[in-house]
Amino acid sequence: MPVRGYGRFDELVTLGAVAVTFPLGSAGVEPYLAALLPLQLLWVLVRPEVVRVAAPGLVVAVAVDSVGWPGLLGAGVFGGVCLGLAELRLWVRRRQRECALAASEGVTAPVPGAESPLRRGVLLGVAGLASVIGGGLLAGADGATAAVGYLLAGLGLTLLVSGALGRYRAHRLHSAPAPVLRVLIRDDAAARTEVFAADDVDALRPLFVVSVMPVQSDEEEPDQDDSDQDDSDEGDSDEGVDDLLERLDDDAPGPLREAVLYGVPYDGAEVVIVSADEDLDEEPVVERSSGPVRPVRKWAVRGADGTAGDVTIPAQPVLRWRAGWLDLVAALLLAQWGVWLAWGAFTDAGTALWEQILVGVLGVFGAARVPVKLAWRITADRTGLWINGLFRITHIPWDDFRSARHQSLELKLRRRGGPSWAVAAPGWKWLERRRGLTHPYDRLAAELTALGADPALRPTGDSVARERGRVVWPWALVLAAGWVAALVVLRAGL
Repeated sequence: MPVRGYGRFDELVTLGAVAVTFPLGSAGVEPYLAALLPLQLLWVLVRPEVVRVAAPGLVVAVAVDSVGWPGLLGAGVFGGVCLGLAELRLWVRRRQRECALAASEGVTAPVPGAESPLRRGVLLGVAGLASVIGGGLLAGADGATAAVGYLLAGLGLTLLVSGALGRYRAHRLHSAPAPVLRVLIRDDAAARTEVFAADDVDALRPLFVVSVMPVQSDEEEPDQDDSDQDDSDEGDSDEGVDDLLERLDDDAPGPLREAVLYGVPYDGAEVVIVSADEDLDEEPVVERSSGPVRPVRKWAVRGADGTAGDVTIPAQPVLRWRAGWLDLVAALLLAQWGVWLAWGAFTDAGTALWEQILVGVLGVFGAARVPVKLAWRITADRTGLWINGLFRITHIPWDDFRSARHQSLELKLRRRGGPSWAVAAPGWKWLERRRGLTHPYDRLAAELTALGADPALRPTGDSVARERGRVVWPWALVLAAGWVAALVVLRAGL
């Protein structure tokens, strides 16, 4: 019953949508188009069902706006790509559903708790309505503010659709006998429920994660006449809260326990889980999904101790690590911030000369940082670590290597008798826990720490100059020259 899917970065994509909408609105693009373009990508990841309507709607909107054949052609290509990606995701969902149905072998049963009130989607509905109202107020403004208003309204509509779909799927699950699957579950460090196959007793491969809430009926009221029982329940509740807080602090998952799952688990599905309580003396717990099922990719699996998982280092003469997609995101965010800053400073006639000079200096500094973010390399050989930089290649012997840690946004390598080396990229611990993801810097730090602690794991060969990367100051010089030239053009156009 493996449910496999794509890693989902909904919050990161939402932030990216905001970052794209603002400059589009500032550049004179119609506000609703400036919001609709990034919303397409958000819907591909969050609500692919919407893209079937939104992608053709984008083409129609561009045609009505009379932007000409080039703009219409671009909108058609962009909408077609988004529609293709959405259809691919929906096809993967259908495959997941078929695999789950096959695993259930036709066994069905009435869903426990079907008689209890269904509250799924209420919170999303309230949040979506508030977002639509707030976006409508901002949409009455001009330029970038109006574009952000349309984007906010679009996000609100997305929340409303998500709430409605979740409620519909939950109601359909409870309205008839559902497929039944034997599974193993545990609570992860973010208080979500990880679901494993019944034979995965070592909890090595989580199939999916889902947020759940206990099913309770309206008739379940505390017995006001039994104060001793109330005190006992309150004490048990306090102990449960303390256990949860301790687990969150330790970043450790709960114990593995047997469970029965009702429903067909696929990306976006609703399920009901009946599981053994962590206290074996208690009755089984009936829990209903409070959010959609989210698949877990194999590369995103964390170890049972909440770290980056088992560190596997191949036996090679030389090991190398390099900048990845997250570093590209960091560089793009830095570049976009610089463009936005320059546009505001050099297109506003009231900007003072010293402010423009300050923006120019900051841009040159950014031009020196972007190549480092995009082209850093770490090479490990038998002598130690080699790290390329702006002007030189730094060598850290193994005896001088102290630690590698990822804290907040920064990966930092410390050494004895010398300066530390650091590089930063976006990262949100709560998002990583919620989605079951491993930050690339976490894994890199774990591997470097293992190499530093155990000489037997270290490479046995000597690296050559071409394997250690190159200094990046030529690229920084090109970017700085381009930055200065762009500022001169902007100032000349005032």
